[in-house]
Amino acid sequence: MRTARLGLCSGNSSLPPSSDPPWKKRTTTWKPTGRRPGGQPGHERKTREPFAPEDVDREVRVLPEKCEDCGCDLRPEDVVGEGLRHQVVDLPKILAEVIEYLLLALRCRGCGHVTNAKLPEGASPALVGPRLQALMAFLTGRCRISRREAQDFAATVFGEKARLSLGMVAKLEKKTSRALARAYEDAQYAIQDAPCVNADETSWTDARKPAWLWTAATPLLRVFRIDPRRNREAFRRLLFDFEGSLGSDRFSVYRDHEAEKRQLCWAHLLRNFRGLEDLGGKAKRLGVEGQKGVEAIFWWWYRFKDGEITRRGLQRALAPIKDRFRWLLGLHKKSPVSKARKICKDLLLYFEGLWTFARVEGIEPTNNLAERTIRKAVLWRKGSYGTMSADGSRFAERMLTVCESLRAQDRNVLDFLEESIRAELSGQSHLSLLPARIA
Repeated sequence: MRTARLGLCSGNSSLPPSSDPPWKKRTTTWKPTGRRPGGQPGHERKTREPFAPEDVDREVRVLPEKCEDCGCDLRPEDVVGEGLRHQVVDLPKILAEVIEYLLLALRCRGCGHVTNAKLPEGASPALVGPRLQALMAFLTGRCRISRREAQDFAATVFGEKARLSLGMVAKLEKKTSRALARAYEDAQYAIQDAPCVNADETSWTDARKPAWLWTAATPLLRVFRIDPRRNREAFRRLLFDFEGSLGSDRFSVYRDHEAEKRQLCWAHLLRNFRGLEDLGGKAKRLGVEGQKGVEAIFWWWYRFKDGEITRRGLQRALAPIKDRFRWLLGLHKKSPVSKARKICKDLLLYFEGLWTFARVEGIEPTNNLAERTIRKAVLWRKGSYGTMSADGSRFAERMLTVCESLRAQDRNVLDFLEESIRAELSGQSHLSLLPARIA
């Protein structure tokens, strides 16, 4: 058992690739071709299409001054043809502007009462305006840079007028979090009605205490929630009214969901079978046969995804593989190797949850959607070690939800943040994260 634990790596367990020792070769089916990296001779060249005339912001006319043949002066009116167009994308120099509102008072001629002017609708009552506030939240919440780096970025790019104190950067995060509260709450309720959801969780630190960050993901909507616990109650605080199909790994808390509406991740199982093969002995056969079955499943799945076979054809192709797996698991459910025995009993108990992807539209055989979604949160945690307060946790939850959902919908994050802040200042209705169709 000790030897088996020493042999754990990202290819046969849930350990991340960054934990692999330097001498561990990564498991891959790729074989060297002997060719140099990059484009190969004869490949089709890919170039960016020129911008349309309406997308050009400024045109600079360039005229030659001397004839390159005889050296005579050239006149602008002797232009020949339309010329060659060369387009350059650049950034103008942007400096922060200081807006001063002069609030005057007027005396009424009728009663003599003096009325003081109030800030116009949408104007920030604080030092920082909505666009700069949105940018600072974008830098710390989306780009995951530290507050000190965000402070330096603003001053460097937009001038010294945009230099903010670290305390102000933290205050802006809290204000932005409040502006996103309603949109976040709507997303939490909306994802309960999604037909299919993928879920995952990762460790977090909340106010220097161990916590967990949970995510529920659909192709167009992603919701994050930080919870002090990693149990079924915490899972149900994330998906409190969800009755659709759930894709996940085999973590026990997900058993709270109806078994017939679950999809266990085959990518996780592939790693489990590799681990059994590496374990050797009487577990090796299960590992080898299991890997062959998983590879066959993915082969047929990708044929279905490419439109080569129908869903009915996919189900017919998987039928013998399904029977083979049932026989294989039954054969090893009393294995003397505890790890093999546990996997077999677990999979037999939730056997139908392995094949939901073959009959339910929108479900995939892996939990990759949730794992890719939560990856941004993992990078945040590694860079900042979590959050230091309840306000910081709410900011993380809401910014991750907003940024990942908008990214999936191909919407502009910075514009959404600015408009949400302006809506909060003016008392208007909040912006929505919900796409036209939750899928």
